[in-house]
Amino acid sequence: MRSPTITIARVLALGLALAALFAALAPARSLADVDPAGCTDGVGYDPAVPTYESVVGRPLGDGPTGNTGRDLTADIYKYFRAVKDATAASPRVRMLEKSYGKSVLGQDLVFWVLSSPDNIDNLDTGRKDAAFWAGVRDGSVSEAAGLAAVRSRPAPAWITSTPHGAEPAAGEAIARNLYELAARTDCWNAMRLRDMDFFLLPVRNPDGRDAIQRTSAWTFDHNRDFGTQNQIENGAFLPLFKQYPGVFFIDAHQTGNGYFFPPNEDPVHHEVSDFSVDYIGEIIGPALRQAFDDQSIDYFNFQTYDLFVPEYGDTVPSLLSGAAGMTFEKGTSEVYGKQVYEHYLAINATIDVTAQNKPSILRGWVEQWAEAVQQGAGCDLEPNELVSPLTEPLKQQPSYEVCGYFLRPDRHEGDTAALVKHMQAQGVHVYTLDTNVNAAGVREFGTGTSGVQTLPQGTLYMPMNQPLKHWIQAVMGEDPFEPIEFFYDVATWSYPMHRGLAGSGFLTSQLPPGTTMTEIADPNLGGVSGAGKPVLAFETDSMQALAMAYELLDKGVDVARARDAFTAGGRSFSTGTALVDASTLGSADIAALAAERETPVTGIDDYPVHHHPMVKPKIGVYSQATSVPNSPVEVNAAAPSPGHCATQVPGVAGAADYCVSLFTLTDKIGLPGYTTQSAPEGMLSTVTATELAAGDLVSKGYTALLNPNQSIPAGAGATALQAFVNGGGTYVGTLANGTTAARNAGITTLNTVASTTLNEPGAPFSTPGSIFTATFHTSSPVAWGFDDGGFIYRDATGNPIYDPNTMNGNGTTIPAAAEAVEYATPLKSLGFSRSATGAGKLDGRPHVVDQPFGAGRAVMFGHNPFYRSWKEGDERVVLNALLYPTTAALPPAAKLVAAAKAEPLAEPLRKSALPAVASRPVRKSGGDRDVRIQVARKHTAKLKRAVRQAKMPKTTRTRVRYVRSGRTVTLVVKGARRSTNDHQRGEWVRRIVGRLDKRGVKVLFAQL
Repeated sequence: MRSPTITIARVLALGLALAALFAALAPARSLADVDPAGCTDGVGYDPAVPTYESVVGRPLGDGPTGNTGRDLTADIYKYFRAVKDATAASPRVRMLEKSYGKSVLGQDLVFWVLSSPDNIDNLDTGRKDAAFWAGVRDGSVSEAAGLAAVRSRPAPAWITSTPHGAEPAAGEAIARNLYELAARTDCWNAMRLRDMDFFLLPVRNPDGRDAIQRTSAWTFDHNRDFGTQNQIENGAFLPLFKQYPGVFFIDAHQTGNGYFFPPNEDPVHHEVSDFSVDYIGEIIGPALRQAFDDQSIDYFNFQTYDLFVPEYGDTVPSLLSGAAGMTFEKGTSEVYGKQVYEHYLAINATIDVTAQNKPSILRGWVEQWAEAVQQGAGCDLEPNELVSPLTEPLKQQPSYEVCGYFLRPDRHEGDTAALVKHMQAQGVHVYTLDTNVNAAGVREFGTGTSGVQTLPQGTLYMPMNQPLKHWIQAVMGEDPFEPIEFFYDVATWSYPMHRGLAGSGFLTSQLPPGTTMTEIADPNLGGVSGAGKPVLAFETDSMQALAMAYELLDKGVDVARARDAFTAGGRSFSTGTALVDASTLGSADIAALAAERETPVTGIDDYPVHHHPMVKPKIGVYSQATSVPNSPVEVNAAAPSPGHCATQVPGVAGAADYCVSLFTLTDKIGLPGYTTQSAPEGMLSTVTATELAAGDLVSKGYTALLNPNQSIPAGAGATALQAFVNGGGTYVGTLANGTTAARNAGITTLNTVASTTLNEPGAPFSTPGSIFTATFHTSSPVAWGFDDGGFIYRDATGNPIYDPNTMNGNGTTIPAAAEAVEYATPLKSLGFSRSATGAGKLDGRPHVVDQPFGAGRAVMFGHNPFYRSWKEGDERVVLNALLYPTTAALPPAAKLVAAAKAEPLAEPLRKSALPAVASRPVRKSGGDRDVRIQVARKHTAKLKRAVRQAKMPKTTRTRVRYVRSGRTVTLVVKGARRSTNDHQRGEWVRRIVGRLDKRGVKVLFAQL
């Protein structure tokens, strides 16, 4: 039987009635108080503009429930291009097509601009409207000039589909909005075109849309990458805000049931401007409610979706473009045509209410930038506020002032420069200090104290008194000052702390009067001085510098690493400094590499300290599958979507962690020499479970195996792993599976403790993306380059918590392990955590463990160093571990010998002495795989009633628990957060929270 379907044509009459209603209510117009010439009083359609069906060959929105009714990216593009061609000579409407790159799998990334012919002609040329509004945003156009133009220039606005490919209905909905805007001849529509420029982006993730997969081809969630922009689809798009800002930004997603539009649930990040919050809550929100009420369409707001983490498709545009950044969510439980229609309706209502109020909206948009500059001049942070009338009282307000952020010019240069370039790409102004400055209020990240310090000449500085002050604070700040303990995603995310930029920080007082600085276009921190010297030295205290060491080794250059810190050539060098034998450079252009990696290289006379010759690494990235997973670098033509990591042939599991780590090493870090299964002779290749068990690590000369949280059970694979490490190989394992694999192989006795052992009454242990201070032991090569210290990011409450009592080995064949990285004592939590600090908590516990075994070693990570590819600081630790010295240190001044001729660091155990291989899983940690909702204990009955009425799936109901403690009761739904698709649990979570709200029950803590 044919699935029930509905098309836009069957509900069009309602949409036209809505348009007529808005036309009747429309107030005085923006650009002029007269109707545009040639428009009609009634709604009519220009027959020259093609319908969707006439171009694509099927009705718009044709399809059953779910997402299988979606059209391919090529069809969406085909329709947009047909409308563009049809309107090329129209006197009413015109379109531009603008390309901004290619997706991971090579598809076009395109957006279109739609407006009146006059506006299109003057977008980039003529009166240059785009450059004008961009100038208002970056401060080059004055507030007065901006305010004078609120009636004479059109307001720009962005209408985009979700980046989640499995939520496709907005693509067709925007096509419907395109048709209405392009074809309608009535005066109200003509005034919309006259008063606004519409930036239409119907497909943001073409690879995911066509595969019906949520993620990028690398399995990244674009909606957790919008600020960091590691995925090319985001990295190519976000800098467009510099050129084309907008007053609103629609990010149209899909959920399970109903329709969500703002106002949002709390928390809202305190740096989202009052303009954005008020525009969303007081103008757009009421208009959407009216539009949906008029047609008796079910919707919800003030629930589930917050505006907190600056990685979402609503928070980022709000902070970065000063827009009303909005998430729209339409349930997939209804037929596809209704999904499409309701997105169309919400978009249309947003357009109408913005056009009606265009002068006042533009006025507020202009004024927020000067207000941000004024706040920055006063070192003021925006206060927290609650947007939902249902939320508990505020937890806190920002507790200190911030005048600007400084970055050391003589430490972590490669990663510092990358951060500066990233911020400049968004429009942030960055300066260097012209002289040494004796500054007050200097507060280095993680210290908690401010004092007087001399900032050296060349210090990079981002003052807060600039238009993008809100964005700077949101992503650079060490503490987001969460207003309530209610987390949809992570709790902290500081960009400089993720990069491990210890020693840098911020000012709580303004620089002294008369301080001079120069704005820079490029940090230009790399280069070579003393090129004629026999030894070329560069610090490896950045991910970029370590990657450069790998590149040199790949080119056959002799490289050693310094065991100790030293001073030479007029500067200080940290532990692990790369020492290059200049006579072996050959054709390697170290000056070009240094410039590209923004890493300074200094010529020195000899080898001033003990130094280890480095072996050219051959690294295996482990996959627990028996065949190589389908990925952008190893495309499997038999996979459902060749090249897309989220689609695999039967039998391939665990591909997400594998793909994220492979992306980070190859695409982001740029390690050279990844080779495929057909020719695994390069520096980096995949090792499958089959190859591991077959002994390929030894027989094919691998030096290191990276296990990104994959399973290696006791058996042939674990036996082969033991032989590899015993023979001198390095094993690097992350998270619980990575540690369990080493235990199964008999390499370590390291174990974990359950996070529940850290619970306090009424306060279960919680670290949902929390930053902590750390101690880095540079006596271990794993921590080389962290002489200034660094930070630990627990990306999840369920990250392993290592038991220090299990590091002593077995007294014979398994030596004692060492802490390469441990939680500081006393420990500081920089942002939210709960029951994590203090005696008996995380303080002083090991976090990255260096375990010798035979001639090799294992390095275990108590977190995911590849989490969202956010953390260059952690990536440095991984690169250190993979490059662990296998040769004994040479004494100072000793000429570097080839690593192959150097003495080995240790000897292997006799085969008869090897520990037994056996199943030894780590203790279960517990943690944030569970949904938790905590209320006052007196509301226990109401909480249980809300849960009963939430219509949970039967399998979910069996995992419900209630934990009572003191004055609170906590709903715990075990394992409910395992799925990467938050919509799968969002329906019943929303119903629980909504029913609690209706009964006046305040949620004290939520992990959703």
